[in-house]
Order: sequence, then structure tokens, then C-alpha cells
Amino acid sequence: MKTVIVNIPEKEETFFLSMLKKFRYKAQVLTEEELEDEALAKWIEKGMKSEDVPIEKVFGLLAKHGAKG
Repeated sequence: MKTVIVNIPEKEETFFLSMLKKFRYKAQVLTEEELEDEALAKWIEKGMKSEDVPIEKVFGLLAKHGAKG
């Protein structure tokens, strides 16, 4: 199974979701916060492997989400 992420205009959200439902595809709408969390997780994972992600970027995102460190 593959996962595809598609950015669609808000005014067309209903159309696309109904089309996906019609063809029995599982669909999930992500909030902006969920997208940011996903990006942060990818940066952390990448940084754990390569240590190339600037620490300021990680702390900046954590601060934006209200985390304390």
C-alpha cells in the first residue's frame, strides 16, 4: 500500500473527500499543527542519523509548540 499526500484548496475539499469515499479510499485531513509535527519528526529523525540539522531549528519549532527545554 502507498500513501499519497495531496494539498487541495479548501473550497474543493468536499469534492475530493467525496470522490475518495466513492472509490473506497481511506482519507484523512491533517491540520497545520499535525503537518508541522510531522516535519519536526522528520528533521529529528534525519538529525539523529546525520547530525546535520541545526539545533536552533529544532528548538525554534519546539518553542513554537510551547515545549520547554
